[in-house]
Amino acid sequence: MDRRAYADRYAAADVTSAGRERVLLLLLEGGSRFLRLTREALIAGDVARFATHVARVQAIVAELLGTLDRDAGGRIAADLARLYDFMLFHLTEANARKSLRHVDEVIRVYVTIEDAFRTILAPAAAHVPPPPHDDAESRVATA
Repeated sequence: MDRRAYADRYAAADVTSAGRERVLLLLLEGGSRFLRLTREALIAGDVARFATHVARVQAIVAELLGTLDRDAGGRIAADLARLYDFMLFHLTEANARKSLRHVDEVIRVYVTIEDAFRTILAPAAAHVPPPPHDDAESRVATA
């Protein structure tokens, strides 16, 4: 079995054995990764790859939006819903216009949300080992 297959199996085991906090952090990390790949593909002029990665980010943001508990979350959930809607709108615009500006707007908001969740949830998820990649590589580059 090659290195990639081992990493995929590890990631699958990580998700299936992780608590809610860890799953949310993994989802957020995936969003960062796909945002970075979206930006890179757009800069490279690879429209097919760009569209694939935009769709993946949209799916992650839609999942985050769909799993909000608006009753229990109150104002925080309502504010997050507005931010997720903002990101979905800008991702749609980025896809339609091939707009780096729209991608960067999503990155700015997404990273802020990811950092906030990481600060809050990292202690609760600490008992589960980190994913098999360097966290610095999964962060979205905005330069």
